[in-house]
Amino acid sequence: MINGELIDLAAGDYQARIATCGATLVHLRRGGRDLVVPFDAEASLPGGWQGKTLVPWPNRVAGSRYTYGGVDYLLACNEPETGSALHGLVGWSDFQVIEQSASEVLVGLCQPGSYAYPWALQVQVRFTLGEAGLRVVTTTTSLGAALPAADVPGAPQEAGLPLPAPYGVSCHPYLTRPAPLEECTLTVPACRVLDVDPQTMAPAGERSVEGTEWDWRSGRLVGQTSTDNAYLGLPAEPWQVRLCDPEGRAVVMGADAPWVQIYTDDQLGRRGVAVEPMTCPPNAFNSGRDLITLEVGQSHDFTYTLHEE
Repeated sequence: MINGELIDLAAGDYQARIATCGATLVHLRRGGRDLVVPFDAEASLPGGWQGKTLVPWPNRVAGSRYTYGGVDYLLACNEPETGSALHGLVGWSDFQVIEQSASEVLVGLCQPGSYAYPWALQVQVRFTLGEAGLRVVTTTTSLGAALPAADVPGAPQEAGLPLPAPYGVSCHPYLTRPAPLEECTLTVPACRVLDVDPQTMAPAGERSVEGTEWDWRSGRLVGQTSTDNAYLGLPAEPWQVRLCDPEGRAVVMGADAPWVQIYTDDQLGRRGVAVEPMTCPPNAFNSGRDLITLEVGQSHDFTYTLHEE
């Protein structure tokens, strides 16, 4: 199938579908109401990275290149309009089912090293559906690193120990409600936002949300506001992003990552809001900001939850 194997989960009045390609959340429903923008995984590809797992970097690497440990690496450019390498390496790889039950599935893959990213990673994603909603845990383990080959541009000629793997992780669900987005209230507990270069979408500054159209801390109508920005200044403890419809029902994303990308789905018809908790900001492979480094054998866990109130 075009999106790999499709796995249906159920618990209480929640239902979810997972696609093994990209460890993707295809849909999540409660009582027949969509909590995330769904897609027909039997007939079409997801639009805008819907529901994908984003490893080993979230968001964009500007110019599709980065320098790490004194070596220049060139990534495949998959967003030509900005010249960026977008959303990591595993979004279109087929994960294998490791464990499965009526309400839970664990999928995994081994991502081999390459000239662009010479670190091998084991990535496992566990989707658990319960009466309280969906919990997703992505566990990534560094399996080893290759010394840069002599024919890789910029590679050092002298021998040395391989560096730990540069790493970041996120997810890409689009929260939705059974009402037009303009009539919904969005709450994001972030006090700062990154400005971006409109041509490259790379970070171009940072500021307080105070007094701007990107201040969602108290919750306000989305209206005609557009955003495709990374937010920071989130609570240290687990935080929540809420999208509430006019009837008072809210879909809630919970996470404890230090960053969250909020995108108002402007290119997909504004059917929802992409909420992407991120361990690092855009272009972290170049800036090093909040970049995780994984030694061989070291693992990292990333968790998010989704439910309806």
